[in-house]
Amino acid sequence: MSDPALAVTSPSGHGLRAAARALFLAGCFVAGGLGTAHFVGSGLPFPPIPDLSARFNYFAARKDEFDTIFIGSSRIRYQIRPQQFDAETAQLGAPTHSFNLGYSGMWPPESDYFLRRILALHPRQLRWVVIELMDYRFGEAERQPMTMRTTYWHDLAHTCMAWRLLVESPLPFGEKLPFYFIHARLFLQRLTHLGRGAEWLGDRYFPTKKKTDMSWVKRAGFDPEEKGEWSASARAEYAEKIQTFERLLPTGRMRPGLAAAVRDLAAEVRAAGAEPIFLITPTVRPEENLAAGVPPNLTVWAFDLPQQYPRLYLPELHFDPGHLNEAGATEFTSLLAVRLAELTGKR
Repeated sequence: MSDPALAVTSPSGHGLRAAARALFLAGCFVAGGLGTAHFVGSGLPFPPIPDLSARFNYFAARKDEFDTIFIGSSRIRYQIRPQQFDAETAQLGAPTHSFNLGYSGMWPPESDYFLRRILALHPRQLRWVVIELMDYRFGEAERQPMTMRTTYWHDLAHTCMAWRLLVESPLPFGEKLPFYFIHARLFLQRLTHLGRGAEWLGDRYFPTKKKTDMSWVKRAGFDPEEKGEWSASARAEYAEKIQTFERLLPTGRMRPGLAAAVRDLAAEVRAAGAEPIFLITPTVRPEENLAAGVPPNLTVWAFDLPQQYPRLYLPELHFDPGHLNEAGATEFTSLLAVRLAELTGKR
């Protein structure tokens, strides 16, 4: 019979316990680091993104003054004049006090995240939220260099949204595979808030003296585009694009991932006490005609109909094929004011 005093611990058992202990400690370290990063990040202000943060902060300081906001890309920023909109809705018996929060290149998921940050401010008077209805432009964001602008919206929910939209995209798998990793990297960058502490300290104790263009303030967020120069060949090419666009109407249905995102966003706007209005601006891109497949019980204003709104497709009212100039914005804003009056039963 063996002597218990001579018994030794199995090397394999000792190694497993050591590995498990090391794994547990590593997990505690990672969890502690992520928890600390989340705690610190939750107290940080809106990230210092040039121009965009100024708009967010301006609205945040005056959030209870406005009952109507416009959210979307440059086709909101350059094409909707809030002061004109308010004057015309007042004349039509449906007065508003609106602000344009559109910004260049802001499409889903970024626009969804940005709107949720706005709703988190709990603006007490908010009644109408006009949201540009557009899809994610695959490849355009992923090919941009990593900046605070590409990182700030990559929380878990909106990173997963980007992944789902990628899954449903028509891109070949080999082309979109690197995009998954890019979004994962941006998610980790945001999760750890690397560099945010230094930014916060710098802004607090060493504020920059660089002047920022705040001319949009006096226009309630609207930035006008110039008239634009149209050569004969540019006019002919634009006319051809319009004809092609009309031939392809209507296009396919909205993909399930985007429809789910639209439905969830609408529910959050309504929970905040406002009503969402989804807006399709004038376009000649067939893939942007998303009126088909929109979840039920949502209001959609579609202006991507050249025959119904021919003036919105005149070159004279465009800066380029994708953007109205200031004269075009004036006409477009009038149409929006009439639509709101109709929606409220005042016309």
